[in-house]
Amino acid sequence: MNALQNFFVDNLNGFSLDQIPLFLFQLLAAGLSAYIFQLLVNKKMGEVVVEYAVLTAVAVALLTAVVKMNEPTAILGAAALILFLRQTAQSKIEAIGLVVVVLFGIGCGLGSVVLTGLGALLIYAVIFFTPLKK
Repeated sequence: MNALQNFFVDNLNGFSLDQIPLFLFQLLAAGLSAYIFQLLVNKKMGEVVVEYAVLTAVAVALLTAVVKMNEPTAILGAAALILFLRQTAQSKIEAIGLVVVVLFGIGCGLGSVVLTGLGALLIYAVIFFTPLKK
């Protein structure tokens, strides 16, 4: 039993078992902020501009939390993210939306949930009070 526990702890990549609830909170915060962003932008534009924001933000937060202490994996993840953004964006507003969702994921994945939340509130205010046009 001790060998199984050591194997599990060794494969946590620098995490300790008591950090798992914080990690889950970070994923939840990334998903929630992206959901609100997607809801606001799509309602303001009157059409679906940002899709799969929650999935993207949670995936980026997961990737960020996992590669926090591993530079080669972080570089590969950033390259994959750049390729993803180049292939999926159809318009400027959609590209900006994807970047904002990715930033929510990175901020929450790094553990800066409060700062990311404050930034998200500022972005929500900009969306709410300014006109968005294609």
